[in-house]
Amino acid sequence: MGIERLAHAELRVPDIGKALDYNVNAFGLKQMDKIGDTYYLGCGFDHHYDLALTPGGTGIAHYAFTVNNEDDLIHYKKRVEDYGIQVSEFTDREPGELKGIGFDIPGANIPLRMELITIANKSVSYINPAATPARTFHGAGPHDLDHLGLKVKDPKELAFFLEKALDFRMSDIFMPKPGVYGAVWARIRDYHHELAFMGGVGGDKESLDHIAFSFENIDHMKRALDMLAHYGLELEFGVGRHAAGANLYAYYWAFGNRYELSAEMPRMVDDSAETIIWDDISKSISSWGMKIPSSMKEGS
Repeated sequence: MGIERLAHAELRVPDIGKALDYNVNAFGLKQMDKIGDTYYLGCGFDHHYDLALTPGGTGIAHYAFTVNNEDDLIHYKKRVEDYGIQVSEFTDREPGELKGIGFDIPGANIPLRMELITIANKSVSYINPAATPARTFHGAGPHDLDHLGLKVKDPKELAFFLEKALDFRMSDIFMPKPGVYGAVWARIRDYHHELAFMGGVGGDKESLDHIAFSFENIDHMKRALDMLAHYGLELEFGVGRHAAGANLYAYYWAFGNRYELSAEMPRMVDDSAETIIWDDISKSISSWGMKIPSSMKEGS
């Protein structure tokens, strides 16, 4: 029993035609379905989508984690309702989904929906680097959706909810002052973080800091950035290595939302380890001493 992994995210985009062209032809995702005005794209390793694009605005509309079966949905529905949050149920709503529950997370700037879902066709047990989409499809070819960085009003409130209702653990926390949560990196299983959330900077209408996709290594990231440069996109921050999390990173903006290329996300060797506390955001962001550009305060 338990939450398994980050399944997908839905982004709002101001120009659906340009965003779809970029994500398919430059970034290398595969169009899997279209329902109404929403396009569903995948990295190509399985039958499930990783990214949905919906026209109108910017930021994140919803994101979902998978659970193993309906018993898990019943279990977490009660946990979330006991926390005092209203939960809705749905069936066969999006491609590859069977059943799910949805709720608005606490501490967000605007209503931000999280879902837990069961999926069909669990045909892929692991990602095989020898079958990377970079070799089988065109474009940058990310391996998978890696993690999300959310913009929230109150990171501490969201951290407490994720811990108490959904069994997340906090890997690292940036505390500018004792007891004040500035940024949090949270995990559900052994990867260092599948959700990060930041508060205190940017606008009060923002929902997304970044959406991150996993790449094989720094060479794969380099090839991707070369392709993106040909597409006219400019690197905002990186290539570098985070100190909190230790993964490699490169950030850039594409059609209203920030993307991150990520590689070498570490696995936790001790799930019961105490949370690492940082009091300097610059030191947590870059282990190589890179200065954070002022534009990184902005989200969508």
